[in-house]
Amino acid sequence: MNIEKWMNRTYPIFKESELLGSVLEKVREYGLSTIITTTQNGRLSGIVSVDEIDSNDYEGELAGIVREPAFYCTESDFIEDAALILIESHDYLLPVVDEELIVTGVISVFEILEGLMEFTAMDKPGARISISLVDKPGALRDVVDFLADKEINILSIITASGDSEGTKRVVIRTDETDIQYIAGILEENGISFETISEEEGFGV
Repeated sequence: MNIEKWMNRTYPIFKESELLGSVLEKVREYGLSTIITTTQNGRLSGIVSVDEIDSNDYEGELAGIVREPAFYCTESDFIEDAALILIESHDYLLPVVDEELIVTGVISVFEILEGLMEFTAMDKPGARISISLVDKPGALRDVVDFLADKEINILSIITASGDSEGTKRVVIRTDETDIQYIAGILEENGISFETISEEEGFGV
C-alpha cells in the first residue's frame, strides 16, 4: 500500500526562519520529538531531533541547527519502503514530500504499525492458522484451494522462512471462526498444521 493512505498530514511543520525559542514552546505543547523545517515556499529543508538541541541555540533561527534530511519518502512510495528506511536510519519518523519536495506530512513507526495491522487482518475476527510447508511452487496453492472449496474467506497470508532448510512458515487468517471446522478440512486433505486459534480482532 502507498504511504499516501497512512501518512500523518497534521504533524506540525515549521519554517526554517522561525526562532528556536518560540518553536520549542510549540514542540513541548505538542509533545514532539523531531522538528521538520521547510523553506518559505514549503520545500523540505531540514530535520533535527529535539534531544540534539543545545540551550545556547535558543535565540537563533531553526535554519542554524537543522541538518539536511538524509531520508524522506514520497506519497507514492510503499509503506514497506518507509519501514526499511526507518530501520536503516534508526529514526522514529520520516518527512513525506510531493514531486516538488513540498512537505505534505510524515510517516512514523506508529502509522506503519497501523498499516501492518491492516495487512495482516489483525483487527478482524476470525481464525489464525500456522502451517509449515515445503518451499516449492504450488504448496501454498493447495491449502488455499482446500479452504476456498469450503467457501472459507482468506483475510491475509504471511510467509516467512521455516525452522528447517527447504521449508517456509505460513500464517493464514480467515473470517471463519470455527477452528474445529478448519482443522477438519486441513486434516481431511492431509495438511498438517502447527496451530489454529480463534482471533477476536481489535481496532485502534
